[in-house]
Amino acid sequence: MSKEFFNIKEGEKTALVLGGGGARGAFEVGVWKALDELDYKPDIITGTSVGALNGALMLQGNVLDAEKMWLDIEGSKILDYKFPLSIKSFKDYQRTISGFLIKAIKKQGFSSEPLSNLINQYIHDEETLRQSPIEFGLSVTNGKKNKIEFFYLQDIPRNSLSKFLLASSSLYPAMEKIYIEGIPYMDGGYLNHIPYEMVLKKNLDKLVIVDIQGPGFLRTKHHIETVPTLWIRTEWSLGDYLFFHKKRTSLNIQLGYLETMKSAERFQGYWYTFEKDLMKIENCKFYLALNELLTLNNPKNKLELFFDEDYQLLLIKELSDKWNKQVDKNTLPLAMMELAGRIFRILPEKVYTVENFQLEILKRVKRLRKEKTFNLFGDLVPEFHLSGKEWAEKFKEKIPFISNRHMMLFILETLEQSNDEFPDKLFKTIIFIKPFSFALALYILYLKEKIKE
Repeated sequence: MSKEFFNIKEGEKTALVLGGGGARGAFEVGVWKALDELDYKPDIITGTSVGALNGALMLQGNVLDAEKMWLDIEGSKILDYKFPLSIKSFKDYQRTISGFLIKAIKKQGFSSEPLSNLINQYIHDEETLRQSPIEFGLSVTNGKKNKIEFFYLQDIPRNSLSKFLLASSSLYPAMEKIYIEGIPYMDGGYLNHIPYEMVLKKNLDKLVIVDIQGPGFLRTKHHIETVPTLWIRTEWSLGDYLFFHKKRTSLNIQLGYLETMKSAERFQGYWYTFEKDLMKIENCKFYLALNELLTLNNPKNKLELFFDEDYQLLLIKELSDKWNKQVDKNTLPLAMMELAGRIFRILPEKVYTVENFQLEILKRVKRLRKEKTFNLFGDLVPEFHLSGKEWAEKFKEKIPFISNRHMMLFILETLEQSNDEFPDKLFKTIIFIKPFSFALALYILYLKEKIKE
């Protein structure tokens, strides 16, 4: 999306929609920080669940207070349940989740009093919100009719906003249902965790939607044709919905900020964030070096398989699947750098230069080769609760033949140790069935040669 999206012309009407997702909502605070920096002021803000809470905070106007609140939240401040401070194995993770759900179902939802107290503490001046020039709305799920209901602030009785915010955030059966005038209400994200429908009839010129991949019974393919729309989301895991941890929260806030600034073309990158325009120089270096690395005139690097058209198609498909985006000649250098960064667990927590990022990759390669450990996953990232998906990744990286990291190292060492003869048939078979690991090994060779210069 062009940076022109954030240049609001006089008379244009804009809206911001904040999705639900529990603890992942810290990402939206980072988006808010970036929008403030970009001077993007929406005319309408709507949200569901944690998105409704963040939207109400936005109307109060102090992002630093909101960030402080998020960094201070723990699970016990949301639910009347004490989550463990650390989870050290996938078995612990499963035990924690199943134990929580069993107790929640038995109690028909934990008390929402802690969350209610938090709302009253930080969203305490309803009248200020009502006087805001920004129109505010939220969604809830009507438990009696089993359908979404939308409420704008003018539709909510005075002195009842906190009750509606609580209802929008009540993730039953984890939390108890909230009754308003005898009607049971639950989390607004059950049927759609992104309540953009309520703004589509507002004659908008631009729409920004923040998607934090919240929970819900239905998954809808969102496609909006009636208004120019910018989706802000991340490819990174934002953690589980109910696990609040200060380090994870801090990272998610930073991710929200960086993803928004990339959307505004202040920085570049897909998984990571890099200073703008540096990739143009890198692309030239990459293709010149790749040509030299694969040249048929050098027997040591006579990699005929790489020049096979079917293998190239296989390789591009594999890289695109891993990168979650189509790889082509323009994006290949960026894709390889980012995929290497992910394999070696570099965090997406800041703006990198290409050179510093590549040096960090080589540093981690050196460390792994020296220690010969399969346990590099955990000790190179901050200690926070992993999501189920992250636990699965950690488990796979401990299995030698499945681990892309360790297969890459095996291929790299084989290439480095080969003299004037191309490696044997077994090696050819391995690089055929592990094209991603092979591509990473070639990339590390490229980096080693580049850094020498």
